[in-house]
Amino acid sequence: MFKDVTLTWGEQSYTVPAKEQMGLILVIEDALAAGTGRQAIGILLGAEGPSYARLATAYGAALRYAGSTVTDDEIYLSIMEDMAAQSADVAAKVQGAIVALLSIIAPPIGAKMAAVYDGGKGGKK
Repeated sequence: MFKDVTLTWGEQSYTVPAKEQMGLILVIEDALAAGTGRQAIGILLGAEGPSYARLATAYGAALRYAGSTVTDDEIYLSIMEDMAAQSADVAAKVQGAIVALLSIIAPPIGAKMAAVYDGGKGGKK
């Protein structure tokens, strides 16, 4: 059984009710796998993970599904700005976004990954 999902961007939180999870999963999978023929879970769990552009697109699609008006460009540029500033937490932010997306499209896998991520003091997205 699905549970409500809450996503954050900046200081704002957006919640998608459990009954709308399949629609959210489809949106995320479409953004991650768009024309690649690959499974979205495989892209997220791959050795290098998704490209930053694909990650921004998938996270943006999820946020918009939940009611945000954020653009993919804003998310992508936020990642790039953190990288340019050599921000120490850019890897944690990217990893947090990957765990958040996994938690939505594959709840049992996401729960295990979140436990490892939180155990390493990575925090939650």
